[in-house]
Amino acid sequence: MTAKPSAYRTWSIVLLLAAFLVPASAHAIEVKKMISTGGGGGGGGGPAMSGPAPKNPLSPAQQKALFDTVASDSDQFLAQESEKKSSGELYVDLDKATFNYVPKGGTVEAKLTAPEMKPKKSDPTSKGTPTGKKKALVFNYKVDGTKFTATEPPKWEDVETEKSAKK
Repeated sequence: MTAKPSAYRTWSIVLLLAAFLVPASAHAIEVKKMISTGGGGGGGGGPAMSGPAPKNPLSPAQQKALFDTVASDSDQFLAQESEKKSSGELYVDLDKATFNYVPKGGTVEAKLTAPEMKPKKSDPTSKGTPTGKKKALVFNYKVDGTKFTATEPPKWEDVETEKSAKK
């Protein structure tokens, strides 16, 4: 037969387990706080804040005006890339570009990102083949209500793709 453990023995075991478990869970909370607030040592590589994305500072009217401005300002580049395509040079397919922007105080950086293409020699008017590279046409604007004024001429940037990032 086995004897029943005494109350003293049961309480000793409970206190011993509690002594081990409480500091571990308290430390986990502190680590979680450091991660979620971006604190902690060693300059972590994660995001600085968690939670929902901040509210877009541009109103719907401003967003539409920005889109229209970029569309207008990119017309000459669209024509240049079309000319490159028809002459058999590498070109950026701005017809398939993705549009994004980043508000920065009273300015906005807008980008049209598209793949670089190599035209087919047999038929330069058909869609070419991707080279694996991407380029972004970058516009910088000063915001004044729903009016966007260029602060500098648009410029091309190479965009790092997943393939080139793995190398």
